[in-house]
Amino acid sequence: MFAIETKNLTKVYKTGHFWSTKVQKALDDLSLQIPKSQVFGILGLNGAGKTTLMKILLGIIRQTSGVAVVLDMPAGDILTHNKIAYLPEIPYFSKYLTPMEILNFYAQLFGIPKKNIKQKCEYALETVGLISRKNSKLKEFSKGMLQRVGIAQILINDAELLFLDEPTYGLDPLASKEMRDVILQLKKQGKTLILSSHQISEVEKICDNIGILHKGRLIAYSPIIHPLEDFFIKKIKENE
Repeated sequence: MFAIETKNLTKVYKTGHFWSTKVQKALDDLSLQIPKSQVFGILGLNGAGKTTLMKILLGIIRQTSGVAVVLDMPAGDILTHNKIAYLPEIPYFSKYLTPMEILNFYAQLFGIPKKNIKQKCEYALETVGLISRKNSKLKEFSKGMLQRVGIAQILINDAELLFLDEPTYGLDPLASKEMRDVILQLKKQGKTLILSSHQISEVEKICDNIGILHKGRLIAYSPIIHPLEDFFIKKIKENE
């Protein structure tokens, strides 16, 4: 049914000194439903609440009030840990390792049986188009290739729900196109992908639906509308 569902989700932070009574709402009564097997884009200005929402859904922080459900379980539930994965904007790997060495390490962390590790690693690298470079040192890789190693790493446990933070940020046009192709291929496999991005043109090309956050509130939930940038700016101005 839904990969993610929130109801009246609110997150309040105290500001100033620890004895201060001042508070700031990072999320304000946010209700959202994201169907499975689609690419969903989260858009918003800096400080809109995108990072806070992702952290709650990943179970890194807890909401102040409201409900967050991920894959039919409360956000952060240990039973969902093997079903979700996160790719930060700038993944970090030792430049002296190879993709196979990195994936082998993560496969062991996930408890994948030794007899299946090689097959799992090669499948992940095949998916992101790096199988021919599986034994190359990462110091030889471009930023786009490193991003694809990051995607392979989060695929190693065959996660159902993938969170991607600015997956094409800083990539050249060719690398951006390759990353889009990988994302769309994962969607075809039935995975759900959540993108947080400032790059409206990239979101416009790959997302099925978008949610626009502004000052902690969901001000728009819509299929992709062209031109998306005009729609985004219009909604922000309406809610100032």
